[in-house]
Amino acid sequence: MHDIEVATTGILKGSADVDSAVVAGVFESELKVRTHLDIAASGHVRGQISYRSITVATGGKITGTVSEIES
Repeated sequence: MHDIEVATTGILKGSADVDSAVVAGVFESELKVRTHLDIAASGHVRGQISYRSITVATGGKITGTVSEIES
Protein backbone atom coordinates (compact mmCIF):
# COMPACT_ATOMS: atom_id res chain seq x y z
CA MET A 1 0.00 0.00 0.00
CA HIS A 2 1.31 3.45 -0.89
CA ASP A 3 0.07 6.47 1.00
CA ILE A 4 1.25 10.06 1.23
CA GLU A 5 0.76 12.72 3.87
CA VAL A 6 1.71 16.34 3.36
CA ALA A 7 2.09 18.12 6.71
CA THR A 8 0.75 21.61 7.36
CA THR A 9 4.08 23.28 6.52
CA GLY A 10 4.90 20.82 3.72
CA ILE A 11 5.01 21.45 -0.01
CA LEU A 12 5.12 18.56 -2.48
CA LYS A 13 5.54 19.20 -6.20
CA GLY A 14 5.50 16.28 -8.60
CA SER A 15 3.43 13.31 -9.67
CA ALA A 16 2.01 10.72 -7.30
CA ASP A 17 -0.09 7.61 -7.86
CA VAL A 18 -1.13 6.40 -4.40
CA ASP A 19 -3.74 4.41 -2.52
CA SER A 20 -4.65 7.26 -0.16
CA ALA A 21 -3.53 10.81 0.56
CA VAL A 22 -3.89 13.35 3.36
CA VAL A 23 -2.94 16.91 2.43
CA ALA A 24 -2.64 19.55 5.15
CA GLY A 25 0.01 21.57 3.28
CA VAL A 26 0.39 22.07 -0.49
CA PHE A 27 0.43 19.43 -3.23
CA GLU A 28 1.04 20.65 -6.77
CA SER A 29 1.11 18.75 -10.07
CA GLU A 30 -0.53 15.38 -10.82
CA LEU A 31 -2.19 13.32 -8.09
CA LYS A 32 -4.05 10.04 -8.57
CA VAL A 33 -5.61 8.61 -5.41
CA ARG A 34 -7.08 5.12 -5.83
CA THR A 35 -9.14 5.19 -2.62
CA HIS A 36 -9.56 8.33 -0.47
CA LEU A 37 -8.20 11.87 -0.71
CA ASP A 38 -8.48 13.94 2.48
CA ILE A 39 -7.79 17.67 2.23
CA ALA A 40 -7.46 19.38 5.61
CA ALA A 41 -8.59 22.95 6.35
CA SER A 42 -5.03 24.17 5.74
CA GLY A 43 -4.55 21.99 2.63
CA HIS A 44 -4.36 23.08 -1.00
CA VAL A 45 -4.21 20.60 -3.87
CA ARG A 46 -3.72 22.02 -7.36
CA GLY A 47 -3.06 20.46 -10.72
CA GLN A 48 -4.51 17.34 -12.31
CA ILE A 49 -6.33 15.42 -9.59
CA SER A 50 -8.24 12.14 -9.74
CA TYR A 51 -9.72 10.27 -6.79
CA ARG A 52 -12.25 7.60 -5.84
CA SER A 53 -13.63 9.48 -2.79
CA ILE A 54 -12.77 12.85 -1.27
CA THR A 55 -13.21 14.90 1.88
CA VAL A 56 -12.43 18.62 1.84
CA ALA A 57 -12.52 20.34 5.21
CA THR A 58 -13.87 23.87 5.47
CA GLY A 59 -11.03 26.11 4.30
CA GLY A 60 -9.36 23.39 2.22
CA LYS A 61 -8.82 24.13 -1.47
CA ILE A 62 -8.72 22.07 -4.65
CA THR A 63 -8.03 23.71 -8.02
CA GLY A 64 -7.21 22.44 -11.48
CA THR A 65 -8.58 19.50 -13.45
CA VAL A 66 -10.51 17.28 -11.06
CA SER A 67 -12.08 13.92 -11.88
CA GLU A 68 -13.60 11.00 -10.02
CA ILE A 69 -12.26 7.49 -10.60
CA GLU A 70 -15.22 5.23 -11.35
CA SER A 71 -15.72 2.22 -9.04
